[in-house]
Amino acid sequence: MEKATVIEIVLFKAKESIKTEDAQKELMRLNRFLERQAGYIFRKTAISSDNEYLDIVYWKDLTSAQAAAGKAEKDPEALEIFSVIGEQSVFKHYE
Repeated sequence: MEKATVIEIVLFKAKESIKTEDAQKELMRLNRFLERQAGYIFRKTAISSDNEYLDIVYWKDLTSAQAAAGKAEKDPEALEIFSVIGEQSVFKHYE
């Protein structure tokens, strides 16, 4: 496995109109997009007891992480998946 130099975190809640099971299915679909991105290493998603999600993605480098984020903003499937996410979220990269 390649060594990660960047960790991406996203904290969010699904929209209230979305059932937890449906949100989880949609979020797992995002793996197909990520696996096609240069520099992608691994992703782990967890959910808290109050239905807040923590999404952690490991990247080879910051350039790869930022490029994938830019592509996701234009990818129809990724945008469809992101539609389950509520308005308030935290998205950060850490080196």
